[in-house]
Amino acid sequence: MSSDSATTAYLFAVPTSILRSGHGITWLSYVGLAEQMQAAEFRQADDALHFAAQHSLMRVIAATALGVRPTQAAEIPVHRSCLLCTAGGEHGKPRIEGINFNMARTPGLAVGVFIAEDMALEDATQLGVDVERLRGSFFDTYDRISLTQEETAALKGEPQETAQMIRLMLWTGKQAVLKAVGAGLPAGLNSVRCSMDDFPRSIDEVSGFTTTAVFERSEVENKLFHLTWLVQGEYFIAVALDRPRPVSLHAVTTPVEIKRVLEPR
Repeated sequence: MSSDSATTAYLFAVPTSILRSGHGITWLSYVGLAEQMQAAEFRQADDALHFAAQHSLMRVIAATALGVRPTQAAEIPVHRSCLLCTAGGEHGKPRIEGINFNMARTPGLAVGVFIAEDMALEDATQLGVDVERLRGSFFDTYDRISLTQEETAALKGEPQETAQMIRLMLWTGKQAVLKAVGAGLPAGLNSVRCSMDDFPRSIDEVSGFTTTAVFERSEVENKLFHLTWLVQGEYFIAVALDRPRPVSLHAVTTPVEIKRVLEPR
């Protein structure tokens, strides 16, 4: 990759329904028996489909970036031990030696963000991604348990549709930050404070909007993140990075499209 490529965060989005198409067999050829068995444990077929799409996308990104043949992609070790608990359970942020990435899924869409660096490096970028479909309502206690006072105040006086759009941006942005630090939802969405300056007031202004957010916990030093939102159809995608980097969105339906983006020219 060129030096410009090395500084770019590549965001890939694939519709989960693609696994039901003729391209499905190509995607599924990248995952191994263990992940297929995990998918089979879901009670709902759609949940299994979304899981399989996310893990297929993860392995396509990894295999392409590491120069591994598709037939050997299923053998790439994925470490999931939790770095935040003493038990070290297999429920932590997925890690693959030699690359830096994060994944997310929601019904209908799987996404993965990738930077050409080894996440094991001391100065590696902390990155996280989250995706949600645009929706019209949130649970009743969302504002109280998820938002800071500044964020709550920013919603006052806004039309209902605008307020709900901003809530979705905050939800995805905060989740992306929590995934970047490896804390997840147990840390609490209100541990992430987003700057509300110049926040979009219409959907047309969302894609490409950037702001900063701070992860605040009493036991650790505050951590600044740069948030970028992208829109793919009816989905909001938030990318959190601990340093400013351009984010390049690529909607894909086949593994070869990812290869065209990531492989050296």
